[in-house]
Amino acid sequence: MTQAMNASATSIAQLYRSGEGKVSDKWELYLREYERLLSPYRQHAVCLLEVGVQNGGSLERWGQYFPNAVSLVGCDINEDCRKLRYDDPRITVVVGDANAPDVAARILECAPAFDIVIDDGSHRSGDIVKSFARFFPSLKSGGVFIAEDLHCSYWKGYEGGLSYPLSAIAFFKRLADIVSHEHWGVPLARKDVLGAFVEEYGYAFDEDDLATIHSVEFVNSICVVTKRHVGENTLGRRIVSGHEDLVWAGAKALRMQPHVPVIETGNPWNEIGRLPERERAQLQASVAALQAERDGLAAELADARADAAAVMQRESELQGSLAAERDAHRRTEQALTAEVAALRQSTSWRITAPLRRLRSLFK
Repeated sequence: MTQAMNASATSIAQLYRSGEGKVSDKWELYLREYERLLSPYRQHAVCLLEVGVQNGGSLERWGQYFPNAVSLVGCDINEDCRKLRYDDPRITVVVGDANAPDVAARILECAPAFDIVIDDGSHRSGDIVKSFARFFPSLKSGGVFIAEDLHCSYWKGYEGGLSYPLSAIAFFKRLADIVSHEHWGVPLARKDVLGAFVEEYGYAFDEDDLATIHSVEFVNSICVVTKRHVGENTLGRRIVSGHEDLVWAGAKALRMQPHVPVIETGNPWNEIGRLPERERAQLQASVAALQAERDGLAAELADARADAAAVMQRESELQGSLAAERDAHRRTEQALTAEVAALRQSTSWRITAPLRRLRSLFK
């Protein structure tokens, strides 16, 4: 009894600092946040899934932290994780890609639903989005989905960047909009604003599942998504208490009135096409079209230049032919002139000169 009480009083940070068992690596902030987030589940018969277990020490710590846990499932793509062995029968390690349908089916065979899902896998944006789409539907109402190491969403090598609209952290920011769906004022479903993520990563989202998102919380490198029944996620009716309304007399008239959304269909910033990832896709399409047009114009310019070169070549050839003909004509003229001059200097020409003069007189 005393041992159980002592164990239940031990924090997750203390379990990590004890340095016993298999190796596990967590930042200090993570351990503080896990204590805050998970201590309410500590004495419950929880089912926990952790995607990405590396050396397997975290599963041991969860076994110590949750004395009444029913199932603690870890999944890792590294084949070396087959070497992991545990004395705790509640711990199961599934080796493979958690987002692959067959591996996900093996995970759900260990527990059909989870109270806690922790994604500490590849940290690539695509894998994080896929893991949420794959396992959030299997999260129990009242459960939490925790994505670790979101700082990787700012790195190109992990499909991220500060302004990259399809990063994992951009995805969770969009989930924060889904929490306030009833205030959009436009006839859009929750899943409509995730369309670009579906196109990019190939995983669809169910509208009913998205309606169970109760809150989205960001801490340094962590995002926590809580799940509750749909009825707990709407504003409900307006509660007005008291009788004295000395400043504004309209409040009492709102007692028990439901929320009436403002119509925002005329707001251009509520258009799906204005979402950053949609604008990015449109810009990429525009760039592709402009590049194709540029390539077409470049080809036309090359053809025109080739035609111009051919015309210049023909002109040069014609000019050469004309010059040759002029030279030939000039040489012929010179030859005839020389021949006439020679004839006039000849003896016969001089002897017949009187006859030519006589002929002129007769004429």
